[in-house]
This record gives sequence, structure tokens and C-alpha cells, in this order.
Amino acid sequence: MASPTARRWTAFIGSFGVYLIPLVGPHAFYLVGEALVSEIGSDRSRTWVATDFGVALLAQLAVWLVLRWSLEGPWVRKLTWLLAFPLAMGLNVAYLAAIPAYFLIEPDTAVETNALDEHCFVRGVSLMSIRTGVNQPVDGATAWWTQKPDSRYALLRLPDCSVTDAVLPTPTLQPGGHVDFLIGLQFASPDGPAIVERTETGPGLRTWFGLFEPGGPLEPLVPPGEVEGPPIVSRSGDAVAWMQRVAGSGPPVLERVLVRRATTNSQIAEVDVELGPLGAASYVLMDVDATARELTLWRNEQPIVLGFDGRERPLSFDRGAMRPQSSTYLRVKDGWVAWDAYRDEGPYQVAWSLGSRSGTHRTNAGRSVTSAAVNPTGSLIAISETTTLSIGNARDVVYIVRTDTGAEVFRKYLPRYARSPVVFFSGGLFGYSDLEGTHVLTTPSYPRPGL
Repeated sequence: MASPTARRWTAFIGSFGVYLIPLVGPHAFYLVGEALVSEIGSDRSRTWVATDFGVALLAQLAVWLVLRWSLEGPWVRKLTWLLAFPLAMGLNVAYLAAIPAYFLIEPDTAVETNALDEHCFVRGVSLMSIRTGVNQPVDGATAWWTQKPDSRYALLRLPDCSVTDAVLPTPTLQPGGHVDFLIGLQFASPDGPAIVERTETGPGLRTWFGLFEPGGPLEPLVPPGEVEGPPIVSRSGDAVAWMQRVAGSGPPVLERVLVRRATTNSQIAEVDVELGPLGAASYVLMDVDATARELTLWRNEQPIVLGFDGRERPLSFDRGAMRPQSSTYLRVKDGWVAWDAYRDEGPYQVAWSLGSRSGTHRTNAGRSVTSAAVNPTGSLIAISETTTLSIGNARDVVYIVRTDTGAEVFRKYLPRYARSPVVFFSGGLFGYSDLEGTHVLTTPSYPRPGL
């Protein structure tokens, strides 16, 4: 039998086996000790690092005590060594889920506020997250595209809450398990006209169509030469606009916007808007307004407005500390609403400047902004949040805040990963979706902020 001194040394040395326990994540495999060493000098908070080291030291102490006890008694005590398996699982849960969730996910303690009257509930359809023009209609949206559980598209119209299925070609399953083509909506007006893209699965050929009535025929949209993707459509459905690279340019590559009639009945004047005089940059086409004869684009890190004559028009925007992108910006007359598209750490932020009202709102840490919307008067902003992490149990949430005081007038928690769009419709109506269908509520009226 080993001497007491040898047993004590065996227990002490064996306790360091804690640092050799593997942590098996979805994208990595590393040891506890390796993970702790990597935290030294990292940008992780000191409290988090101290917690990680503290858990390891407690685990090491527990192992040392068990080894001391098991080595100094009969062999049956050595059955306690089987506790190594639950210890390994416990450390995996602690380091890969519980501790990160505690430090990364801020508890959401706000209570639900659901005092708004329900205008209608449309069962079995969900509002789509679809690109639409950034210029918010002065009277609110009158329609929004939805999807049914079988993935069919349907247009929801307000205020009667009617739903009309889109008539689209149906892909055919081919030998080998693939379909002959893919079809989907790429862009839509808040009044319903939409851009449909069809992709042939073999050659990858893409073609585009205008869908101006959900039950109507698809109108072919022939690109004016080689273009950079699908077009966008104006709110009234009378114009489409394409991005095109200037042939022979580059580096740097120059671009232009091609505005064309959407239908043969359209009376708009077709025009090419050259972006070259503005200098080489990264451009995203966000809106075309044939009536105002202007385009809204995202240039590098901020929006710009161009007349069809190519001249830049005044536009107020200050992103401050936010990191917005073209998909996280809304233009409201001379005002705007924007929010972070992505953050490495910390809470996401929503900011607005709407006439006499400006402000900011931060999400709880560990959540991102799925969707945001502003009502026609600029008095209310709706925000939809979802978790940014695969750990924890943060629920999705939809809420509405006042732009003058920041106070909430509505809050509804949704199932995790619901990721509902939020939409303000005309007539003071507001819509969001849960896993059962789409709710349309009547919002209160507040004074217009002088937009």
C-alpha cells in the first residue's frame, strides 16, 4: 500500500486533470486549461475571467478532496472516480452555456403591455421579411406580403384584412431530388407591387418579373443590358430601377442607375443616372420615386438622395456610434430612423431624428433588432428583437415606443426565434406575427412631431 505522503501527492497531481477535460463546442474542441490561458490578456471582462478561473479552481478542489478520500479507504471508495463523467459534462455546460449566457444576455424584466385593441387576427399567415422602399409612405402601408405554412405567398390588404394568394409557377421535382427552378419575391412596395425572381437550377439563369396584382399574371422585366441583380419597384408600381456597372471602367469600377417603365402603360420618362461624378464607392439602391424624380441609395456608410438629373439633394443623417446598413435605415420625409445592423459586443441601438423629436433606444444585451418601423405621424417606433446567441433562453419580443418620451405603449413576448417583422399600416394600424398568425392592432394617436 502506498504511503500517506504518496497518496497526498497522487491526489494533488490528479486534481490538475480538471484542466485536461475537453470542452466540445459546435465549432471547436479545446481543453479547460487551454481555454483559461487564452482568456489571459483578452478583452473579456475581468469578472467573467475571474468566474471562469473560480469555477476551475472549485472543480480542482472537489477532485482533490474526492481523490484524498478514495485513496485512503477500501477499494469501493474508488467508485467515486466515476464522477469524472458528470464533472466533465458539468464543466461543458458551465463554460459553453451557463457562464456566457450570464454575462452576455441581459435579463429582460419588462412586463407585457397589451392594452391595444385588436383590429383583426389572420390565422395561418406570417408577415414576410422582404426588402421594400426605405421612403416611408406618408399614409402608411396598405398591404404586406405574407407566407403560409406551405410556403405559398399571399398579399394581406388593410384595413379589411383580406388575404389573396399569389399565382406563381410551381417548381417540378426532377429525378435526383432537385426542382427545375426556384422562385421567390425579392422586393415589394408597401402597396403590393412586387419583384419576382426565377432561377433555373441547372444553368443558374435568373429572370425577373413584375407582380402588380397577387392574382394577376407575371409581367416580364427585361434588363437593359447586363445588370447587377434584381430591380426594385416604385411604390406605385410604375417604375423599376436597376444597378449597372459602367462597361470598361475600373479599377475603380463606376456604376449607374437605370430607371425604366415597369409596364407598357407607365408614363414615366426613362433615364440613366450616372454615379461616376460622385466618385467610386459602394452603392446599394434602396428606393425609386418616379413622381419626385429621385433615387435613394446607400453610399459606403450613409444614405444619399439623387435627383434623376444626377444632382445630390439635401439629406439629414447622423449615425453617431451606430453601425447601420442599407437594410437598417428608414427615411421619413426630412427625418430618419436607423439601427445597428451588427455589433461585436454590447447592446444594439435604435436612433431617430423626426422633426422636433430625436432620441435613442438600446436593446437588452444579447439581442439584435430583427425589424423596426415608424408610424406615418412619426410619433411611434415599433421594434422586434431576437436573440443573437444559441445559448440561454431569451425570448423574442415586439414592442412600441413613443418618440417623444421613449415610453412603451405596447410589449408582447414571442417564442424564441419567431423573428417577426413589424409594420405600420394606414389608418393607425400595426401588425406583427407569432407562430399562429398575424395580429393587426389599433394604435393610439399622438401629436405629429412637426416633420
